[in-house]
Amino acid sequence: MIKFFRKIRQNLLIENRTGKYFKYALGEIVLVVIGILIALQINNWNEKSKLKTEEIKLLKEMRSALLSDKEDIISNTSEHLFTAKSCSILINHISKKLPYSDSLDFHFANALNTTRFIHTSSPYETLKIKGPDLIENDSLRLMLGEYYDKWIGYQFDLQKSSLESFNLAKERQFVLFKSGRFWGKIKPVDYNQLVKNNYYYSWLTYTLGQRQWEVQMFKSLKEKNEQLIKLIDIEVEKNN
Repeated sequence: MIKFFRKIRQNLLIENRTGKYFKYALGEIVLVVIGILIALQINNWNEKSKLKTEEIKLLKEMRSALLSDKEDIISNTSEHLFTAKSCSILINHISKKLPYSDSLDFHFANALNTTRFIHTSSPYETLKIKGPDLIENDSLRLMLGEYYDKWIGYQFDLQKSSLESFNLAKERQFVLFKSGRFWGKIKPVDYNQLVKNNYYYSWLTYTLGQRQWEVQMFKSLKEKNEQLIKLIDIEVEKNN
C-alpha cells in the first residue's frame, strides 16, 4: 500500500503536476491522521473493555465477601442478643433478690459469653492496590469506602473493647463462682453473697448495655452490607 501511494506521488512529480501533488500529499496526511485516530479509538475501547471486565470480576468477588460478612453479622447479632437476655434475667433475679435455682447456672456462664466478627477484606484490599477509580459508579465507590474504612473499623474497635472487658471480668469472677466451664454452666460460691455484690451487679448492667449497643451496630452494618450487595447486583447486571 505504501509503495502504491509512493508511485502515485512520483508520477505526479514526473508529470510536473505540483498542485495536484500537494493536494494529494495533504489528502494522504489526512488519511494517515484519520487512521491513527481510529487506531487510538480502538485501543481506548479495548482498554476500557479490559478495565470493565476487571471491575466486574472484582465486584463479583466483593459480593461473595459481603455475603460472607452478612452471615457472620447475623451470627454475631444472635449471640449478643442471647447474652443480653441472660444478663437481663440475672439482673431481674438480683435486683428482686429472688431465690437461687439451677436454671441460673447457664445464665451465669452465658453472661460471660462473647463472640468474634470474622471479616473478609481481601477483595477490597485488591481494589485499594489497583486504585478505587476502577469502580466507575461514584455512589458504589463511595459506599465501599465508607463500609470498609468506617463501619468495619468501628465494629472492630467495639469488639476490641468488648473482648478486653470480657477477659477482665472472667478473671475477676473466678472468686465468685465454683470452678466450672464458662462456656457451659457455672455455680456461684455463695448466691446470697453474690446478690449483694455491687461489682457483679454493675458489671451485669454494663454488659447488658454493651451487648445491646453491639446489636444495634451490627444491625446498622447489616443494612450497609445489604445496600452494597444491591448496588453491586445492579452494576453487574448492567454489564451482562
